[in-house]
Amino acid sequence: MPCIQVAPAGSSVINSAGRNAMVTSLLVCCGFIVCFSPNQLYAIISFATNSFAFSSWYYQFFVVLMFTNSCINPFIYAAKYREFQHGVRRLMRKMNLTQQQSTIASSHP
Repeated sequence: MPCIQVAPAGSSVINSAGRNAMVTSLLVCCGFIVCFSPNQLYAIISFATNSFAFSSWYYQFFVVLMFTNSCINPFIYAAKYREFQHGVRRLMRKMNLTQQQSTIASSHP
């Protein structure tokens, strides 16, 4: 006799959240690999061939690419998580309100 399992209430939400976390983690890992691999390959080749040209323009580019990885992570999270998006919107509204209040206060003596 087949066993029928009943999913708990809200399990589709949990599965969706798990899927979202998995996709986000995958995007972060891919970003890391894309941004760090060129520098690491350059370092391996430089050490293997005994030609350390750290002042070259491509090494500088690879270092900038590594720092770019830190910059893209917030955009990945912003694109994937609604809570993050709502938090950013609240922050922007608060900043806009503060700016409007300071503009009004400075325009009235």
